[in-house]
Amino acid sequence: MRSGFSLKAKWPRALIQDGWGLSVCFVLLSSLVLVVIWGITMMHVSSEKKLAMESASGESKNMAAIMASNLNDRLDRAMLYGSVANKVLDGDAGAADYLNLLFNGDTAYVRSAVFDADMKLRYSSSGSPTESGFADLIRQTHPAAVANVDGAAPQVGAIVLGKADGYAWRIPLLLPLNSPRNNVHGFFVAVLDLGRFLTDYQQIGDGYRVSVDSASGAPLVVLSDGKLSGGSARGMVNKFNGNDDIRSAQSAPGVSNYRKLAGYPLIITVSLDPDFIVADLTQSHYEYVRYAIVISIAVISLTLILIGISYHRKKLYQRLERSEREKICLIEQLEKEKTRAYQLASHDYLTGIPNRMLFNELAAAELSRAKRSPNLYALFFIDLDGFKPINDTLGHAVGDLLLQSVAQRLCASLREYDLVARLGGDEFVVLLSDIKYQSQIADIADKLVKTVGAPFLNIAGHEVCTSLSIGIALFPDDGHTVDELLSKADTAMYVAKKAGKGAYRFHDSGMHGGHVSRLPAGTRYLSA
Repeated sequence: MRSGFSLKAKWPRALIQDGWGLSVCFVLLSSLVLVVIWGITMMHVSSEKKLAMESASGESKNMAAIMASNLNDRLDRAMLYGSVANKVLDGDAGAADYLNLLFNGDTAYVRSAVFDADMKLRYSSSGSPTESGFADLIRQTHPAAVANVDGAAPQVGAIVLGKADGYAWRIPLLLPLNSPRNNVHGFFVAVLDLGRFLTDYQQIGDGYRVSVDSASGAPLVVLSDGKLSGGSARGMVNKFNGNDDIRSAQSAPGVSNYRKLAGYPLIITVSLDPDFIVADLTQSHYEYVRYAIVISIAVISLTLILIGISYHRKKLYQRLERSEREKICLIEQLEKEKTRAYQLASHDYLTGIPNRMLFNELAAAELSRAKRSPNLYALFFIDLDGFKPINDTLGHAVGDLLLQSVAQRLCASLREYDLVARLGGDEFVVLLSDIKYQSQIADIADKLVKTVGAPFLNIAGHEVCTSLSIGIALFPDDGHTVDELLSKADTAMYVAKKAGKGAYRFHDSGMHGGHVSRLPAGTRYLSA
C-alpha cells in the first residue's frame, strides 16, 4: 500500500522533472488553444456570412415589394387612360388633348392608340395615321369582340398584356372599352416600356440583379450591375392565372426574392451576387486568420487577441446594422421627399389648395379647352376685406386659421370641377367653367360673398368677421390668357373695394350695368 501510494504521489513530479511530461502538457494545451481559436475563427466567419446573407435577403425582399408596387401603379394608370379614351370615342373635343397631356407626362408608356368598335383608329399618341401592329393585337386577342358577337365583349377593366415579340422589353397592353349597354365601344392600346421602368433603379449599385419576369418565370428585362439587357418573351401569357406558387424559371445565384404583381402576369425578382454580399467581409476574415496564426504562435497573447477579435466583431456588427438602417431610411426618405416636393411645388402650404404655379398651368389648359366651348368662363379675383386689422389685432396664427377657413368655404360653395387657388397673402382666385348664362356668374359671386361673409364663430376661441371683394373677368371678352384675365379681374376687384367692400363687380361695368352687391353696413371685423 505504501509503495503504491508512493508511486502515485511521485509520478506528477517525475513527469515534470523528466521534461517530456511538461512538453506533452504544453503540446496538449497548445493543441487545445489552437482548436478553440480556429473553431472560434471559423464560427465568426460563418456567423458573419449568415448575418450578411439574412440582411441581404431582407433588403432584396423590401426592394422587390417597392418595385412591384411601383410597377403595379404604372399598369393601373391604363384604367385612367381608358376612361379618357372612352371620352375620345364619345366625341369629346378636349379628351384627345387631355389624353396627350397625361400620356406625355408618363415615362413608362411610349405609345398609345384608341380604336372604336369598327377598328377605326380614333387617336394615336405618335400622330400616325395607322397603327397596324395595335390593330393586329386586338384582332388576335379578342376576335369575337371585334366581330361584334353578342356576349363576347370583355368586361371593363380586363387589362390584357400581349406578347413582347418584336418589342424587346416593351409590352403591348390592351384595355377593352365597353359602352353603357355593355357592348364593345372600342379599345385602348398602349406599349409599356419595362426598360424605362428599371432605368429608375440603375443607381442601386453593383451586385444587384433586378428582373421583370413573366408568369411562366421567363425574364423579360434584366437590370444587372446598372446595365439593362433583354430577356425571353416566349414565356409571356395573355391573362394572369392567379397561381400564388409561381417561381422564377431561372434561379439567380445568391440571395433572391420575388414579388408577384396584384392582378397582372408579371413578377419582380431582386437578386444579389453572393460574392458581392460578402465582399465587405473579406478583409475582416483575413484579419481573423492572422489573429489565429499569431495566437497559435504566442499563447500568452490569447487574451489580448480574443479581446481584439471580440472588439472587431462588435464594430463589424454595428457597421452592418447601421448600413441596413441607413438603406431603409434612405428608401423611406426618398418616397417622402418625392411626395413632399410635389406638394410644396404645386399646392399652398397653408390652405392645401393649388398655388399660383399650379393654377396658371390648370387655368391655361382650361382656357385652351374653352376656345372650343360655347359656354362662358369667368375668373374671380378675391381679396379679404379687413384682413390686416385681424392679423394685427389677433395675431398671425388667427390670420392663418382664418385663411384656412375661408379656403374651405370657397371650395364647399363651388362645384367640384371649379378651380380654386391662393395667390398669396389674403388673395384667392377662382376659375368657373362651362357657365351657360351670365346671370349664373353673378349668382355664384353673390353666394361667395354671403357664404364667406358669415361670421367665423370659433377661430382659436374668437368670433371673426370678414367679407370678400370680388373682381370678375370673362373669357374671351376681357382677355384670352390667364395673365390678361387676372389683370382685368384685379382692376375690377379694386373697384368693388371702393364701392364699399363686401361686393363684386364685373370688369366691363357698362355691359353689366355697374351691378354691385354689398354686405350690410357696419359689419364687424372681429369680436372676442
